[in-house]
Amino acid sequence: MDKKSIEELKAKLLEISEFVAKLDPSMRAAAFEMLRLRYFGEKATQKPKDEDDNEQSNAGTETGKDAPTELADFIKAYEHKKPADNVLLLAAWLYSTYGVYPMTVKEIKELGDSCGLVIPGRPDNTMRQAKRNGKSLFNQQGKGWQPTVSGETSLKEAYKVKKGNKAIPKD
Repeated sequence: MDKKSIEELKAKLLEISEFVAKLDPSMRAAAFEMLRLRYFGEKATQKPKDEDDNEQSNAGTETGKDAPTELADFIKAYEHKKPADNVLLLAAWLYSTYGVYPMTVKEIKELGDSCGLVIPGRPDNTMRQAKRNGKSLFNQQGKGWQPTVSGETSLKEAYKVKKGNKAIPKD
């Protein structure tokens, strides 16, 4: 790589960084990934052949070495026709990233808008009514909705995720 290419790369990365810094912290990683793909194309995402084979064998599981942790990759793996199911999909991604914590309606709406998912106008009602085997999947905690033990189990089974442990971004 020559100096001109390096300078162009720096300029593009700084431009992306300026835009992403203005976004909500919960959306920054997904937005950066989307912009990175647009700016640099598919070349930037290519992996060595042995890593590609490993990803194929572990597709859809969060326990695989290269499991999709980015929101865009996670959403591509599932297709829902109901907006209410998209709320659960976003809740599953948040659970797999941050673990159990009260997810706010604003957070769900912003994630849905940022990735183009159709979600209901009142995601809080969706989480209030979400049940599996007669058990509620979410409990209201302040202004947010936290997965119950049954909710955790349901998200793990439906979306093949495991509990995340990243720090929750502060607004």
